[in-house]
Amino acid sequence: MLAAEMPVVSRDRIMALQAAALGTDPAQFPRLNCPLVHRFVPGIYVREIFMPAGTFAVGKIHLKAHISVILGDISFASTAEGLRRVTGCETFECAAGIKRAVFCHEDTWWTTFHPNPTDERDLAKLEALLIAPDFAALDAAGVVQ
Repeated sequence: MLAAEMPVVSRDRIMALQAAALGTDPAQFPRLNCPLVHRFVPGIYVREIFMPAGTFAVGKIHLKAHISVILGDISFASTAEGLRRVTGCETFECAAGIKRAVFCHEDTWWTTFHPNPTDERDLAKLEALLIAPDFAALDAAGVVQ
C-alpha cells in the first residue's frame, strides 16, 4: 500500500499512544534528551528539535498551518496523513490540527516555521497562540482538519 493510501490514525489512537508513553516506567522507556533551539526573525518563529535514533515521541496539536523541514530518517502516524516515512531531507506544509506519533530510525532534526506577526519571543505566550492543549480546545477554536 502506498503512503498516500494509508488510513489516517484516529485521534483516540494517537492519544492512547501518548498516554501509554507518559505512563510507562522510565526504566523500560527512558526519556531521551531532545534539545530544542528557538530562533526568531521578523514575522517568523522557528523551532528546531533534535531527536536521536530510537526516539519515540508524540507531537503537539498546532492551531495554524506551518512549514516543516525534516533531516534524518523518521516514521510517523498522524491524524491527517496516515503512516509516512521521511528519509534524507524533506520540506512540506503541515495543516492545522494535525497530531503525530513519531519514531526516529536515525538521528533526526525537525524544524518548524510558524507565523509570528507580533514578533512575540515569550515561549509560553507563543505556545498559547500556536498550540491547542487537546482536541477539545482545537474543536472549540474552530480549526478544521
